[in-house]
Amino acid sequence: MTRLTLLLSALLAFPLWATAQPLPVSWSLAGQWRAHDGNDPAFEGWRGSDAAWRTLRVPANWYSAGWDHQGALWYRTEFSLPARPDDTLATLEFDGVDYLADVWLNGQHLKQHEGYFQRFAVDVTDALRHRNRLAVKVDSPFEDPKTVWPLHKKQMKGILNQHDSRPGGAWSPQGQDANSGGIWAPVRLRLSRAVAIDHLILRPDWSQGLGKPALSAELIYRAPADVQATLTLTAAPDNFAGQRYQQPFPVNLRATGDAPQRVRVTLPMPDAKLWWPVGYGAPHLYQVTATLRDEAGIMDRRRSRTGLRQVIEQPDNKGWTVNGTRVFIRGTNYIGSPWLSTMTARRYARDFALVEEMNANAIRVHGHVANRSLYQQADERGLMIWQDVPLQWGYDDSAAFADNAARQSREMVEQFGNSPSVVVWGGQNEPPFNSPWMEKRFPDWHKDLNRVLMQRVADALAEDNTRIVHPYSAVEEHYWAGWYFGTLQNLLEPAKTAIITEFGAQALPNLNTLKTIIPREAWWPASTDPGDPKWTRWKYHNFQPIQTFQNAKVPRGDTMASFIRNTQQYQADLVALAAESYRRQRFQPVTALFQFMFVETWPSINWGVVDYLRQPKAGYYALKRAYQPLLPSIDPVNVQWKANQPGEIHLWIVNDRHTATADARLAWRVTQGGNPLAQGEQPVSILADSGQQIVTLKVTPQGSAPLRVESRILDARGKNLATNRLRIPVAADE
Repeated sequence: MTRLTLLLSALLAFPLWATAQPLPVSWSLAGQWRAHDGNDPAFEGWRGSDAAWRTLRVPANWYSAGWDHQGALWYRTEFSLPARPDDTLATLEFDGVDYLADVWLNGQHLKQHEGYFQRFAVDVTDALRHRNRLAVKVDSPFEDPKTVWPLHKKQMKGILNQHDSRPGGAWSPQGQDANSGGIWAPVRLRLSRAVAIDHLILRPDWSQGLGKPALSAELIYRAPADVQATLTLTAAPDNFAGQRYQQPFPVNLRATGDAPQRVRVTLPMPDAKLWWPVGYGAPHLYQVTATLRDEAGIMDRRRSRTGLRQVIEQPDNKGWTVNGTRVFIRGTNYIGSPWLSTMTARRYARDFALVEEMNANAIRVHGHVANRSLYQQADERGLMIWQDVPLQWGYDDSAAFADNAARQSREMVEQFGNSPSVVVWGGQNEPPFNSPWMEKRFPDWHKDLNRVLMQRVADALAEDNTRIVHPYSAVEEHYWAGWYFGTLQNLLEPAKTAIITEFGAQALPNLNTLKTIIPREAWWPASTDPGDPKWTRWKYHNFQPIQTFQNAKVPRGDTMASFIRNTQQYQADLVALAAESYRRQRFQPVTALFQFMFVETWPSINWGVVDYLRQPKAGYYALKRAYQPLLPSIDPVNVQWKANQPGEIHLWIVNDRHTATADARLAWRVTQGGNPLAQGEQPVSILADSGQQIVTLKVTPQGSAPLRVESRILDARGKNLATNRLRIPVAADE
């Protein structure tokens, strides 16, 4: 049915080639393709009958489409087209194939491509016929855990083939389970005339200053012969009413042969509306169209959406500015799913609505490049993105792999850089040379492992001068006190870095979600000893009993309800304490923080403050309070309070907004067991973009019941502007 539909649509689109040709045009090749195991190298799946093959949905990761497979698969489909004029160029366009792709059309091998996230083009002009057989061999290899995986990985897939939050976890023999391979993103056939535009790269041009914006456009194209053409660049408002900009440019297109060529023009856009992040203004977007014409008419056309915004990282921890306005980054790490085809625009919109409701203004797309819908949704919402390259921990240390990684990083920058929401390009996450903890795990670790790789990738990212570039995510920026080391008290210490890219703790999901993860017979191991065999199932689903029971010392309690409550309370206490501590250190030195992590990516138990069914945990609401743009922050000074011993509580006002509030009041109340120990209020004048300590309270607990502190900001009319609260455990007097 799919093949017949494609044939009919093609015939209807081209009723008569003698009439005006409706070029450029494209058709989706989505549908039920045929698939066959490709792990036998002697099996040539590009030829012969596929009648006995099983069907497999395209686009989809093969695991999410119902085939749990490691290694290679052959894909086949067929389509028909009528005759074409001689100057027609035909291009197969793949938006993403994980991980290695070999493309055959009608028995001809036309392309080999490596990399899971890139859009790549295959020129099929000479191979195309009336009836066509397309074959794609897709290989997502299983890497040998004894020699290659995980320290010397050869695939640039980041968290998709090694991560704590994957099935099996980061280090177990099952860590590569549920392979993400497949033709996971759309495939289409494009027809154009005399030239084909493969990519349209858009960047803001601030050479004339912030008051005179311009748009730089670079076309990557293919042409079989030299041709003189006119490139018309149009930028029209996409999500608002405003001025439309258009200008024609004469261009000389060169014959490309095997290598695509580039042409660049700049479109002045005086008085253009700027893209602003959430909380600072409207995210104005423009639909940009690049059209190539010659005397015979349109040759090819590309459209893309972008926004104009200037991003600067100021020296000496003075913060990041967007369009000249300083912003403080309240972020979270985000992985929507390890099977990217399952994440639709609607699902990203659902997640990002929760992110914004949590008062976060940024996400770190952690260790991978995502579905294009993610960036489109973030652009529309004004949600800022820290975009990592897909490099997680250790990789092949050869020069060839470094070359490959630099190429793929450059392709990420070019293909995803049209999104104004991307404000940071981030390099390798915890590279081995920066991870001395690896020495205990791997005998062949050494202090310079992947240092060259990191630098090659960082240099490729730095070719984009319109964004902040962070060469690599260092372990020093990962503030895991209270989980992997130290205690909650360490979270109140002065930060050592301006950027904090990870902090957090695990928590169990709500009971109804947990029931879908752990079978009832494995619910209650005999003890909290991590060696209890019943914890094996839990650990496969990412739960960390050592960190939970031994490091964080979270009590399990007597029931599953108490176990859930205790872990969620610990996570909530930790993320709120950390976030508020770092916000009080705004620009002294902290400029950005990213909690780890927002949502659990599969049926698992890990660091998400939202579970995989998108049910918020207690930590979500704690972070929502701690991330309020206007925050009455509570500093307990010491988390180890004791009965009958005096302590101090510092009350702050942190204001990330660029509006001041005069004649406000800060009100507070400290109780223990329902009895007030301190209360009062004080007039305050809240400065824009500020943080200041307002009050020091001296409090003596009268027993071992926890202290409960509430702080509120009220305006001159008594209207509540912000509320915060903190529970402080109190130990019995020894």
